[in-house]
Amino acid sequence: MSENQEKLSPNRRRVLQLMAVAGASAAYLNNYPNSGAKAQTRQKGYGQDVDVNNPVVTWDKTLNNNQLLNLTVIGDLIIPTDDKSPSASHLNITDFVDEWVSAPYPEQEKDREAIVSGLDRLNIQANRQDARFFHNLNADQQAAIFDTLAKSVEAGSASADDDFFFERLVYIYVGGFYTTDEGMADIGYVGNVPMESFDGPPEEVRKLLGV
Repeated sequence: MSENQEKLSPNRRRVLQLMAVAGASAAYLNNYPNSGAKAQTRQKGYGQDVDVNNPVVTWDKTLNNNQLLNLTVIGDLIIPTDDKSPSASHLNITDFVDEWVSAPYPEQEKDREAIVSGLDRLNIQANRQDARFFHNLNADQQAAIFDTLAKSVEAGSASADDDFFFERLVYIYVGGFYTTDEGMADIGYVGNVPMESFDGPPEEVRKLLGV
């Protein structure tokens, strides 16, 4: 395994580290102005009378093939396969990202501009290494570029554009992953399950609460 792969392919600890970095950058990016790529033509949203039992996405997905391929690579750098659960690409979380950034709502339109512009910047870095797109680079090159971005965000030396791009990508990918069955199983969430009886909370919990 290469040095870069060794740094970027660990377990969920890597995901938590990226979430922490993204969360820190989000603290001062809430009012980040829109810039870069233009938002797509306004499409129809869900409206005010949603059939929650039969949900239907009412807008077209707008990312092109090379943008999707770039995102698929990034998704697996954020959430790689490990011994507990599959990678983001295995669960096609990029399709969820495409649906999210194509939605005709202000937050999603803002995310789309930031993510499309960020992908363009990754392509520029790929051009410097004789590749047309980020996804055309080899795995070591991809990992090195993404790791440099993550470290610059963590150190506070990244541009506002890169901060927002990174923060939103991690937020959307992690949110998409951990709302799948596999993601919920990864964190041990079981939801509401029927029980024949309930004897109350464990003794150590009652002691902690003083009851």
